[in-house]
Amino acid sequence: MFFLLLLGAYAQNCTLLPGSEAGDPNPSLVKCYRQNGEACCVSAHDQAIQSSYSSLFPSQCQREYDNMEDYFCFGCHPSQGQYTFQDNMTILLCSGYARSVWGDSLDKPTTSYDNCGMYTYWRSNPQTVIPSLEWKNAYEFFNEVKPTFFENYTIVIVEGDFCYNNEWKIEARLAFVAIWLWIIGFLI
Repeated sequence: MFFLLLLGAYAQNCTLLPGSEAGDPNPSLVKCYRQNGEACCVSAHDQAIQSSYSSLFPSQCQREYDNMEDYFCFGCHPSQGQYTFQDNMTILLCSGYARSVWGDSLDKPTTSYDNCGMYTYWRSNPQTVIPSLEWKNAYEFFNEVKPTFFENYTIVIVEGDFCYNNEWKIEARLAFVAIWLWIIGFLI
């Protein structure tokens, strides 16, 4: 019974709209337009995400990478509360989705973004970088490049291909419970 309570206890609503569930954004979202039917954000969030994303890539590359765009729009996704744990500031990202952003091998550099390059606007000394030379693997990348509004969160890549459906929600909760049990065991 305790285990089932843990699974349900961490299902949260929209992080960017505390205490609220996903709803129909009005006015419509521009950057995170894929969430216009149901969103966990409002237009001001969308504008901040647009600003961050447009700082990452040069203007001619803004619409080239749908999966990266979706990654930055994480806070607007109607299911994001299922993968966001505010208590320990963690986001669970399934490996299948991480591969869709990074490339087939999470353990190697990606050349997927080399033709455009990236601008590290979040660093104290921003610079233009070639991703395959900057990050050795997806874990380094996701550790540094975070969705807007989640810059202080830890991204944990967990096994699974079902990022945004009910089956993956169960996997995400199980992974979170495993992390908590490990932390509790470490403290005892």
